[in-house]
Amino acid sequence: MLHDERILKNKFAYFFTIIFILGWIIYYGAFIINVLLKGYRLVEKYSKFKTLLYLLNFIIFTLLIVAFIHIFRESKKLFMYLNISSALIIILGLISFYINYEGKWGIHIYSFLFGFALLLIGPTLLINYFRHIPAKNEIEQIGQHKE
Repeated sequence: MLHDERILKNKFAYFFTIIFILGWIIYYGAFIINVLLKGYRLVEKYSKFKTLLYLLNFIIFTLLIVAFIHIFRESKKLFMYLNISSALIIILGLISFYINYEGKWGIHIYSFLFGFALLLIGPTLLINYFRHIPAKNEIEQIGQHKE
């Protein structure tokens, strides 16, 4: 049984959050390993945004690891790191979409939005929905100011 200081409402929420963040860590970890150990570089069409893309990938990977650690520490900072990394993943996806489909946005925009909604935005909103907010107990609030 989870104790009273839990950050998510039930055990399913913990399991879902762990699997969700671990999946994104593996995805970005593969990129980081390829860049650092195997020496892979971005293709030529990404040369304008090369520094920004590398920086975003490393920041997202770091934030996801920190969010993963905060799940087990049961810290409410998990939600802050998760939401920041989700926003950065969206920004990185938009930059990538802009570069890959410069003239063909109309054809691919619906699949892009559906993919982000299914794989990122929906699960992030679900995890934020499962946030545990303890009920205010009037007996415990006696003598405390509400300022």
